[in-house]
Amino acid sequence: MTARKLARVACLLLATAAVVRAEEEGTARAPGRAARARAAAAGSRQAAEEHALLYQVAEAQRGLGEQMQQLKEQLDVLHGEQATRADEQTALVEEVKGLREEVKGLYVEISGVKQQIDALKEDIAGVDSNVSSFRTFSGFFIAVMILLLVVTFVLTILR
Repeated sequence: MTARKLARVACLLLATAAVVRAEEEGTARAPGRAARARAAAAGSRQAAEEHALLYQVAEAQRGLGEQMQQLKEQLDVLHGEQATRADEQTALVEEVKGLREEVKGLYVEISGVKQQIDALKEDIAGVDSNVSSFRTFSGFFIAVMILLLVVTFVLTILR
């Protein structure tokens, strides 16, 4: 099997050498024809390269279009989230305003309660002075009653 493979490779090399020699002789005999053939081959290569480049540009544009679409979708999502956050912020601002109004109301109520407490303090001070004067008066009354009892007792014993 290796001998067959070697024979095939040798035949291929001879055929390639014959084709190259024929091209060299053909270019020596007909330099204009070979130049035109080379120019046509170069033109077709250049056209193929331009076609490949255009294909690459088209693929790049498609890729960029897809990326732009993804970015647009992400931007739409971000706009939606921003609107949601703005709504939440507006709700929080309204809640804060409501809480401020409630605090103002509580402050007014506290002020009223403080005034009532101050009035009660004055009433308690008046009651305290009345109680102390009542104690003094009741003390004098009890002292007078005891004195009268003692006088009555002494007069009853003396009689």
